[in-house]
Parts: sequence; C-alpha cells; structure tokens
Amino acid sequence: MVDKLARLTAEQRSNFVAYLDGELNEDEAQRIEQLLAQNEVARHDMESLASTWEMLDTLPRVKASDEFAQNTLATVKMEDDQRPWSEPEWMSEARRIGVRAVGWVLVMACGLGGYLLARSVPPTTTDAMIENYPLLKNFDSYEEVGSIEFLQKLQSNPEWQRRRVEFGQGGR
Repeated sequence: MVDKLARLTAEQRSNFVAYLDGELNEDEAQRIEQLLAQNEVARHDMESLASTWEMLDTLPRVKASDEFAQNTLATVKMEDDQRPWSEPEWMSEARRIGVRAVGWVLVMACGLGGYLLARSVPPTTTDAMIENYPLLKNFDSYEEVGSIEFLQKLQSNPEWQRRRVEFGQGGR
C-alpha cells in the first residue's frame, strides 16, 4: 500500500502534465490513476495543476504577426553569424599567430640548446685525429726529421728563407 502523504518524485510530477495532455500510454496512465487514488499529496498536486491549466485556457490567445516571426528568425540568424563580443575575429587570428610564434621560438630554443650541448661535449680521439689529418698524413716524413731543433735551424738558415720566397711561401 502507498503512503497517503508520501512525497512525489520528479518523474511522477512531470508525468502529471503528460497525463493532463493525454500523452501517456495506457500503462503509465493507469499508474498515475492508481497513485492519485492512493496518495493525498498526488491528488492535491494534480488538482492544483489542473486548475492552473484551466486558468491558462481562459486567457485570450494572441497571434504573433508574420513580421514578428520574420524579425525573430532574422535576429536568430544574425546572432548565429556573429562572433561573440568576448572573441572578435582579430583576437582569434592573433591567438593563432601567437601559438605559431611560440612554437617556432621553442623549436629554435631546442635547436640552439642542442648545438650548445654538442659543443660542450669534449672531443673524442677520432675528432682529434680528423682535425689533425694534414699533420698525420705526413707523419712519416716528420718522424724522419728527428727533432725540432733541426727544423728551427733550417728555418733560420738564409738559404731556406730565400727558397721559401721563391716558391711563394713568404718569410717571417
């Protein structure tokens, strides 16, 4: 048995309007009728809603002019076409350009950071050999010289200086 003063759910209340309009199927209509028969609160709410509906029916009906309908539709279309005040077209364009600029700055910063990091790594043995390749290519010839003193004496020799000038190597 249903409590005579039980509160109604939102679904039951929303079905009252559909019941008055005759929009419920047979099963739902029977459930509402059973609820009305067993629950005083439901009967009171239904009577209140029915009397409100009847009072609304007594009000004069006003028909909107065709011009009103056209103006309303034109206003709705115009509002759909316009951007909201909070974001004008230039602002969205500026945001798009700003995002791209920040992206490029990040790419450049990463590139510069990578370059600086690579330069800070000490050279390997292979790097040193590549850098000194011209010297290493003639290493056997330099080894035959023996010592640096011999090369210094050779360089200070006037004959050596003259030959260097003749061959276009200049002198010091």
